[in-house]
Formats: sequence, structure tokens, C-alpha cells
Amino acid sequence: MSDDSAKPSDPEAERAMQSLFAQVQPRDLPPAADEAEIRRALFAEWDAITGRRAFLRRAVAATAAAAILLAMFGALLLRTGSAPAAVVASVERVRGDVQIAGAAPAIGAEVRSAVRIDTHSGQVALRLANGGSMRLASQTRVTFAAAGRATLDGGTLYFDSENGAAVEVRTPLGIVRDMGTQFVARLAGERLEVAVRDGRVAIDRGSGAVDVAAGERVSVTSGAAAPRRERSSSFGGDWDWAERVAPPFEINGRPLIDFLQWVEAQTGRTLEFADPNSERVARDTVLMGSMDLEPMPMLAAVLATTDLGYALDGDRIVIRAGK
Repeated sequence: MSDDSAKPSDPEAERAMQSLFAQVQPRDLPPAADEAEIRRALFAEWDAITGRRAFLRRAVAATAAAAILLAMFGALLLRTGSAPAAVVASVERVRGDVQIAGAAPAIGAEVRSAVRIDTHSGQVALRLANGGSMRLASQTRVTFAAAGRATLDGGTLYFDSENGAAVEVRTPLGIVRDMGTQFVARLAGERLEVAVRDGRVAIDRGSGAVDVAAGERVSVTSGAAAPRRERSSSFGGDWDWAERVAPPFEINGRPLIDFLQWVEAQTGRTLEFADPNSERVARDTVLMGSMDLEPMPMLAAVLATTDLGYALDGDRIVIRAGK
């Protein structure tokens, strides 16, 4: 009597397996090492099953074998499934029509890697997981590869490293790397502009880096033209929109001097005191209550509750006694 065992090349077995596997939804591929382990397990089990004498019809045996292998394959895939995307930022403020992963974000919402952010007609302020504040103007598209590594596909972003956080912004025209800065990067068509308020920025274009210092704006294009370099103010102009979407500052229980220094950082203006007494009052005054306004309107509202006032003198905010 001949051995009627089902072989891997048996047409009926192949059709049965194809029918079963056609119903399986695709999953993420496991790492290469785990894939090799899965393949070895599958072929070992196949050899064990098809090496036994077949007492049932070939089609039934092949179907049973395929079901066993499918169960083993699913279990191994579950065990070696890819980890969830990392959290790279959280939302601190949002205004207007902004979408993250296709949905409108709430304050405090997490932003994960590989998720696209579209601001449309809105604006959003993000707290990066590795530190620093990033703000996106309207009509901006950004995707994070990891914490501190973003791709700007179009539009305008602002970054403040605050306590030394670093960021890398990739664009089709170069990689923007900050060195302890406040800067704005704008990508429009074939032009990339970078303005630096504080610190320095390097634009890596592959063939060499273009250095941008505080008080400068540098424009690069896709052609061979040399970068265009010009002066940039530390307030107004490039910075107004970022100031308007600044994250809230909690004043309750904080010294007035902390708040004034926050206003200085958000507006790009230099804080000065008219006399030593004004500075002493600012350091000794502790604020109470809560308010959420843009920096300059909030400055007026907060000082109205103290014995101090202020005046604007060019790029300076002069704090003085009296209203």
C-alpha cells in the first residue's frame, strides 16, 4: 500500500491554505530575527504533520495543518508586535482649526511620533517631551520622527529652547539645528527663512552649514544662489504670531519678577527698571489670583494690581514706580 501523506506541493493542500490565509488581515512585520524564528517553527510543524500517515482525506488533513500553522503564526506575531509610537509632545494652547492625526486636539493631548499636525487656519503651542516650546503658525504641516526631531513640510514654526532643550527641524532645503535659541523657521515653496532672536542656529545643507546669529534672518533657496542675510528685529514682525499663542503663565504665588522675565522672553523686548526701588518692589511682590492673556495685555493687567507701571521705549520695557 502506498503512503498517501499530504506533501507541501500537493495542489489540494495549497488551495486549502491559500483559502485560509486569504482571510487574514495584514499586520506589521516582526523584526528580522523573529521572522526567521517564525519561519523555522512553521516548517518544523509542517514536516511533523505531513510526515504522519494520513488516515483522513488529503483535503481535511491539509486544512487542519493550515489551521494549526495559522494559530502558531498569529501567536508569534502577537508576541513580537511593534511597540506603540512614542509621545513626543503635548498640547499647551490651541486656537482655531488645528488637527493632529486628523482630529481636533484638546489642551494636554499627547502628540506621538509619525503623527501629522495640520494647523489649517489655526495655531498651536506644543510642549516637547525633551523640553522647550514649539509653536506652529497657521497653514503649517509638521511631523515628529522623535522627541526633538521634526519635519517641516510647509508653513512657519517657532522654537524656544528655554532651559537648553535642543531641536532638529528637517526641511527639503536643509536641516535647522538650534544651539540654545529662540528662532522662527518659515518654509514657503522653494525658500527657507530662519530668523534668530537669541542664540545661534545652523542650517545644514549637506555641502556645508550656514550659521545664523541672533538678530539675523537668513534665506536659502533650492538653487545654487548664495544665502541671503539681513538684520532681524527681536520683536514684532516675525514674532507677533508666536507671542499671541504663548502658553499660559500661572501667576498665583509667583514673585512679580518671574512674571516680568516671562514677558521679556515672550516679547523679545529687554526688561529694564527705572531705578533700584522699582526692581526691589518687583522682587518682593508676590502675585495672587489667575489670568490668561497674551503677554503684553497681561503685563498691563498684572501691574495694575501692584505699585508699578511700565513704559515702552523702542525694544525696552521700562518698569517704574507709579501707574
